[in-house]
Formats: sequence, C-alpha cells, structure tokens
Amino acid sequence: MVSRLARGDRPRVSVSESTSPPAAIRLVRVRVPLLGAHTAAHGLESVRDVVLIGWTRADGVHGWGECPTLSTAGYATETTEQAWAGLVDRLAPAVLAGRGVIAAGLVAATSALRDAELDADLRSVGRSLVDELGGPADPLERCVVLADLGASPSSLATRAQAAMEAGASMVKVKIAPGHDVDVLRAVAEAIGSTVVAADANGSYSLDGAGPGALAALDELGLVYLEQPVPAGETWDALAQLCVAMTTPIALDESLVSLDAVRSAVLAGAADIVSVKPARLGGVRAGAAAIEMARERGVPVFVGGMLELGIGRATATALASFATAGAGSLPTDLGPSGAYVDTDVCEPVVVDPDGRLVVPHGPGIGREPDESVLSKYLVEDVTLTG
Repeated sequence: MVSRLARGDRPRVSVSESTSPPAAIRLVRVRVPLLGAHTAAHGLESVRDVVLIGWTRADGVHGWGECPTLSTAGYATETTEQAWAGLVDRLAPAVLAGRGVIAAGLVAATSALRDAELDADLRSVGRSLVDELGGPADPLERCVVLADLGASPSSLATRAQAAMEAGASMVKVKIAPGHDVDVLRAVAEAIGSTVVAADANGSYSLDGAGPGALAALDELGLVYLEQPVPAGETWDALAQLCVAMTTPIALDESLVSLDAVRSAVLAGAADIVSVKPARLGGVRAGAAAIEMARERGVPVFVGGMLELGIGRATATALASFATAGAGSLPTDLGPSGAYVDTDVCEPVVVDPDGRLVVPHGPGIGREPDESVLSKYLVEDVTLTG
C-alpha cells in the first residue's frame, strides 16, 4: 500500500502556503535529563533541550510536533537555541499570518511545524498517522545504538550482548578514528559481525590517513558503515567510495533535503539511506525520501535524533511505513525508557520480544503530559493570529 503522503499529494494545509492559518501556536521548550550521556564524533549530549510545538486549528483541535535539535552546532540542523529564536520571531508569526515561510537554516523547526499541523489535521478526522502513511503498524525490529565513544571494547561488547539478548536485531556502534577497529572487533566477537554496524558521523577523510583507516574498517564484515566522511564530500567522491568499499555505505548527515536524497541515489553515492524526518522537512518529506530510495532499489532505515516521545512517536510511524516495502533495515529508534527516566508523553515502548511498538490512535497517538512539561519547562509561549 503506497502512502497518500508518499505519493506527493498535498496535505490539507501546507506550512509554506497556509490556506487556513491555525488559531494558535504554542512553543514549549523543555530540558529533560538523559539517563546516560550520548557521545559521538559530533559531540556529547547529556540533556535533551528541545522545542515542542502545539498547533491549534480554528475548530479547536490540537496537534503536536517536536524539534529534536542538539544543543551545539555541527550535526545536520540548526541548534535548539537557533530553532527557538526562529520559531518565536519568524516562523510561528508568519504561519499565523498566513504568509509563506522561508525555512533557510531552520529545517528542524519547519519540520516540527509541518508535523504538528499534520497531527492536528489527522486528529480532526480521527485518523492515525501510521494509517495515513500506510504502514503495517506491527512491532518493529530495531537496531540498538551504542553511543559511548571512548568506552572500552569489553564494556561495549557486554552492552551489545545484553541488547541482543533483550531482543535487538542489530547493534550499531558510534566510532571515530582511534576508537574503531578494536571496539568493533570486540563487539563482533560477542554477537557476530552479521549484526554489527558502525556510525562514524563524518569523522574520517578520503585523503591523508583516511583511506587506510577506512580499509581497516572494510575488513570487519559490517552490515554497513554510516556516514564515514563529512557531509561536504561530493556525490562523485562518495560514489567512488561505494564502489571501492565492500561494506555498504549508509548516508546520514549528507542527506539534508529531498533533493540531496534524490541526487545521492541517482549518483550511486549511497548504498543505504538513513531517513530522519526532522532533517528532511517533516514526516511527509521522510515518506517521499523512502519512496525515492525504493524506486532505485536502495535500502532504507529510519534513524533517530534522540527524540523525546512526541518526535519518537512520529518517527516510529514513518519507520513502520519503511517496512512496508522491500529492502528496509531495522530502525535506530528505541523505547523512551532507553533514554529518559520520564518522557514528556506516554512513553514509546517495546513488546515482550524487544520489538518497538508503533503508537496508534488519532494523529501520532501521543500528546504531552502537562505535569511532566511543568517539571522540565524552560520557556512556554503561545502566539495567536
């Protein structure tokens, strides 16, 4: 079943061309402590500082979106501080006035607005996002991400083994030069190389010592190597890397738009596509990216951005849609309890077999718990037209 959204049909209301502006937009900034620090080549996060967006239609129906930006620059979107300022000063006022929105530099904020609008529209007709996308809504096979760069090989091997025993289908290890081959070998010895992937977050290079390091990684028999080199590399250079490497190359940070996904796939610059709706323009754009990859026979998976429950529920529905076609890989998304002690909404959970349960219900099937918001609240602004 092909999603109406994935086919490119226009949603009832477009953020960029709003024909029926919302009655109000609520912007809620929260800081929720992570259970453990998330460490990767692009930085460390110990607190989820994110913006939640409430979209109220003229008929009073509410919808929600999440802007899962990071606290520091260097990943693939604006920072949380930039997103907050952009939403308060530019994006939300423009949407409320029914004007077009210029999203340059504010992709995650714009994505969250679009997703909040879509959630409200779906709630107004009692339809779930997973049904709208056309996913099967079955529990999802998942890939557990070990984001503890610099940890000892033995400790990561122990954690990988525990993840597999708890029902994970794969384990992905965050790596960087100097923290790579020994760690991956230890993990592979513990659980088998056929279920191990690695994510370099663009920390290697194609010149200097880079090729030698990549060649060493290529000998490990990984399921895939994600974003080995920085996002600035050309499609031609990435296509040559895909040909040179036996290990499939997954692109993540390089894919900053639908045009980028299309260009990468057509150029043969990606063996696998990581789809992150907050980085592409929202869940509708994420579904279109999945369709683009499918048309060229390129496998996909829906990756996580350390979302809280609102963003996690949205991305999980998209991950369900990704499984509806051939060539999908286990999603990076995990249950709320793997990241935070108390989520901002009803948590996203796993079933007894360790598979990720797809939230169901009107819209994304989740809405914030006001008592939790008040506990972690930083700023709360409601704007009206």
